[in-house]
Amino acid sequence: MKIAFVGGFAFNPKGTMRARAHPLAVELVKRGYGVTMFLVPYDNLADSGREWVQAGVRISNLTTGSTPLSYPGLLVGLCRAINRYQPDLIHIFKPKGFAGAAGRYFITKGSHSVVVDCDDWEGWGGWNDVKGYPWIVKEFIDRQEHWMMRNAPAITVASRSLQTRVLSVRGTSDGIYYMPNGVGSSGGTCSGLQSQSEMEIRRQFNLPQGPLIFYAGHFEPGEDATVFCRIAAPVAERNGASFVFVGDGPESHKVRDCFSERTQAKAYFFPRLPYGQFLQLVLASDVAAFPCPDDPVHRAKCSSRIIDYMSMGKPVITSNVGQNREYITDNESGMLAAAGDEVSFQEKLELLLSDPQLRLRLGQNAKQRIHQHFGWSGAPLEQCLAAYGKVTQDS
Repeated sequence: MKIAFVGGFAFNPKGTMRARAHPLAVELVKRGYGVTMFLVPYDNLADSGREWVQAGVRISNLTTGSTPLSYPGLLVGLCRAINRYQPDLIHIFKPKGFAGAAGRYFITKGSHSVVVDCDDWEGWGGWNDVKGYPWIVKEFIDRQEHWMMRNAPAITVASRSLQTRVLSVRGTSDGIYYMPNGVGSSGGTCSGLQSQSEMEIRRQFNLPQGPLIFYAGHFEPGEDATVFCRIAAPVAERNGASFVFVGDGPESHKVRDCFSERTQAKAYFFPRLPYGQFLQLVLASDVAAFPCPDDPVHRAKCSSRIIDYMSMGKPVITSNVGQNREYITDNESGMLAAAGDEVSFQEKLELLLSDPQLRLRLGQNAKQRIHQHFGWSGAPLEQCLAAYGKVTQDS
């Protein structure tokens, strides 16, 4: 069977195609399927027109224009490229943007062999409430998402919250398949990095000795990164710890301002990095922090960052929200704090920073748990194949 994976943006820097679609495609290739990923890299023009094969999966990028005036032509080009490939099945990743529009075209055209993947709450109540898009764009995204949820022959979802949401829109559980993110079977995200010691990486990035707290994010208003800084900075000062922040976004300057007012808690800032460098910084850190509010966006998320942290044996401290509860058992494979409970978060972070043996135990348990129970080759792949079976049987 030939399968087309369709993404409305580049392989990097966003995580959906790299961290969700590609490892799934790798497992499908191992089962004998042919998979080509069709991408529209408007957000990474360096990939415009590029093609390569990665772990048996062909990645084909459209030649991308640099202005919105080129977008209609890009959509036409995307649909034509998929048609030339003549796939037996099309898997659309995200029910919005170029991918969502291509999916709607094929569904409206009468193709029943279309599966749509949802890994975020995109419309009103979700990312629409956070992003700074014009109102008309947000309204289009919301309508696009709802249409796809109602009309797609089958839908794969990354979280229990999204499963419930799609059910409420669709009105039936038929055709909905729970497919959470996981780790691949190729040895883990940090394979190839183990030859570097943590000290070598720290020297490479000019990072200090002592405990390092790692935080990566989009620095959107809904992430509450400044709240994290306020909570965590005093704990870091008491334990001689420093922060490593990775990412860009509208709130990043506020995070910098938090530390300009503090003299003892040192913070080191990096922009969005190539994935390999991102993993280097994770490997060099002692604690990975991922606090989040209890809202629809974060209940719906299935964070590939947490999977990276756990698969690399790092103790994670995060909020007891959504899929985080699926991956982490509190005080066994990480630390969970109630969302909004600043005292609990501080106490748990204090424990992690003050007890190297606790960090080691939680990190080892995290790595074991994520590889044993959340591998792409297990239940997620079987759910995906069940979705494929439904649409090919109905076509």
